[in-house]
Amino acid sequence: MHVLSLVPRLGSVAFALIAAVTLGCARESTTPPAPRGEALPMLESLDRPVDFERDVKPVLDNRCVVCHACYDAPCQLLLSSHEGALRGAAQEPVYDSSRLRAKPPTRLFVDAHGVQAWRERDFFSVLDAPGEARSSDALLLRMLALGRARPFAEGKRLPDSVSLDINRTLTCAKGDEFESYTREHPLGGMPYGVAPLSEPELATLAAWLVQGAKGPKPATQSAALEASVRAWETFLNGESLKQRITSRYLYEHWFMASLYFDDQPVGPFFRIVRSRSAPGQPIDEIATVRPYDDPGPTLYYRLEPIESTIVHKTHMVYALGPKRLARLQDLFISSRWQPTALPGYSAEVASNPFVAFEEIPARSRYQYMLDDAQYFVMTFIRGPVCRGQVAVDVIEDQFFVSFLDPDHDLSVIDPKFLARTKSLLALPAEHGGVLLPGDLYLSYARDQHRYLDAREQAYDAIDPERRGPALDWIWDGDGHNTNALLTVFRNFDNATVVRGFVGGLPKTAWVIDYPIFERLYYDLVAGFDVFGNVAHQVSTRLYMDHLRMQSENLFLGFLPEPDRKPIRASWYVGATHQIDYFFVNQMRSLGHATQIQFGPGDVKAQLIEQILARDAAVAGPPDTLNRCAKPPCLRAGATPAERQAETALQRLASVKGAWVAKLPEVSLLRVRVDESGSNDLAYSLIHNDAHENVAFMFGEDERRLPADDTVTVYRGQFGSYPNFFLAVELARTAEFVDALRAVSTPAQFEAFVDAYGVRRTDADFWATSDWLREDLRRSDPIEAGIYDFGRFGNF
Repeated sequence: MHVLSLVPRLGSVAFALIAAVTLGCARESTTPPAPRGEALPMLESLDRPVDFERDVKPVLDNRCVVCHACYDAPCQLLLSSHEGALRGAAQEPVYDSSRLRAKPPTRLFVDAHGVQAWRERDFFSVLDAPGEARSSDALLLRMLALGRARPFAEGKRLPDSVSLDINRTLTCAKGDEFESYTREHPLGGMPYGVAPLSEPELATLAAWLVQGAKGPKPATQSAALEASVRAWETFLNGESLKQRITSRYLYEHWFMASLYFDDQPVGPFFRIVRSRSAPGQPIDEIATVRPYDDPGPTLYYRLEPIESTIVHKTHMVYALGPKRLARLQDLFISSRWQPTALPGYSAEVASNPFVAFEEIPARSRYQYMLDDAQYFVMTFIRGPVCRGQVAVDVIEDQFFVSFLDPDHDLSVIDPKFLARTKSLLALPAEHGGVLLPGDLYLSYARDQHRYLDAREQAYDAIDPERRGPALDWIWDGDGHNTNALLTVFRNFDNATVVRGFVGGLPKTAWVIDYPIFERLYYDLVAGFDVFGNVAHQVSTRLYMDHLRMQSENLFLGFLPEPDRKPIRASWYVGATHQIDYFFVNQMRSLGHATQIQFGPGDVKAQLIEQILARDAAVAGPPDTLNRCAKPPCLRAGATPAERQAETALQRLASVKGAWVAKLPEVSLLRVRVDESGSNDLAYSLIHNDAHENVAFMFGEDERRLPADDTVTVYRGQFGSYPNFFLAVELARTAEFVDALRAVSTPAQFEAFVDAYGVRRTDADFWATSDWLREDLRRSDPIEAGIYDFGRFGNF
């Protein structure tokens, strides 16, 4: 007897459950396994051919990709494209904190092509791919049968035996291992730990499998789009030495981008690749681990359409168009510099951008990064890795970022400075994970100490009176660019960057200069290998400690000298005896004054207020939700419904209390305005964890200060990894706020969730997810993408 029974039209053919497969996730359970052969409810047969784009892709996108995209997809099963579904799953994880040797990368569309190539790399089928043996006992069918046989109680917390820990050990069962899987994980059926798919969705996927699991038709491009691609590939492949060096620099900074043309802002999106084939021919991508690895003798820069579904966590947009082209021509091609040779690809050269691109003027490089500072900060804050607590626990949960003005950046105004110090700015990736972290730490600590000493001496030379910095030393966005002021939020093992100073006054703030900015990018993005060994990953994180402290110290240098050391010490409670703190990255601005005027009181707050007051076009509208001195603060242009909701939500912002620590990292709140849902409002509640310090790689729980936690209320949707959904009628928003602020015990929080939460098992879970997705597409169509539910909690 087959595991699954369908209507007669489908007979006993395998039912393809791609929609939510998570190949083995649950831990041990005392619940007895589902009886073998237990059948699904009868599904209405589809009496028409299914089309991948029209019928199948929406189900995969909205129900599967939320867990199966990027490197953190369970069992490496990527369902964000037809090729990923055909590739299947693998038992070896991408993330392994104990890996002593780097792992060969398994990047879809890059490191292998075609089903057979992936089978040779130990990926196994999870659906009946064309040309492979078919079975009515297909693995996906069995996973679906197991899940349908053991549904969870609607609207209730999942049993504790259903683990949601992203670091749990996965059991990536192959077909012949399924029986033992059901005995060990009886609650591990699919979809895993969430409300079930609807019968029409299941029927669509079943029919798709029966009809051969066909993929989409080849995409076609309009003549206008082809012309845009051709124009940019012509520019990038210019023959002059200046153009070739410029293109290499641009490629190394764009390889993570979702590129789009500004006359088509909702796509299609492209990625830049290095190809063996010239423009006009099919792309033959050169697969290297890092963007600055040696590509070989033949190289062309090409724009390849992104075939996978756009997922928010990897979607970092960058616009191309006539204005961009003119700007790049002005910064790089028309500027005064005369190159003498192409940079080499040896590790000591290619991994150090201050060596590889030393002939490009530092002003051009820095201004290029400043123009789109949010994108570049996003690449290393959101990151190429999709998870990484050990990496992001190097930063505070919320902090403001601004930039040193190019006219006051020593590396820009003194061309000899970088030439003298470039060897001290080398990065850990140069060693490829060969050296032990301790050896690297000592080596780089010495180099950083020497670099900062040299920097201090050079600034002393240009400021002999030690007057210190003025307010105009902080970049003002040239009076119009809102990239000048950013806020970074860390949410446990991931982070988000937004424009403007958002939220209450943070504990710390950064000022970034060009050497810090470029090293942040090459340490955490261009030089980082998610498949690398533990030595590489630890050394990358340790180097980031230097960059954080140097950025903080630049900010402190703008404050009155007597306040600098006490404020810094308050950021590093329990860590002031670290060698990084008192020796390597010691404050070197002592002895210098500041030209900024301060009054009595909180000087950090005064500096931030002065930065915000310089230019409203750059600072953006005031954050009335989180910085409301005399409530209620009514936002200009807000609708009556928004004013009602925000007046209530203001009472949650920047307030400390026992209830704050109970909140998930990021909660998306839907405020229901009317029955249609079309006018509903979206807000985000961001839980900012307080710490004594973030100076250590491990033991974060021991340094937590939950009594000092705060909440940032964000208008609209926030982040890539929602941890929970909340919903409330507009008329009850004040009641919602009162109920949340009254929470002080786990039982009270559970009662709050019963009233306002949307749990994984709730009947409205998928409807809420769908509404949020469509709302994001309406409000931010360029940056919209599918969220990741891998961190959605069990509350």
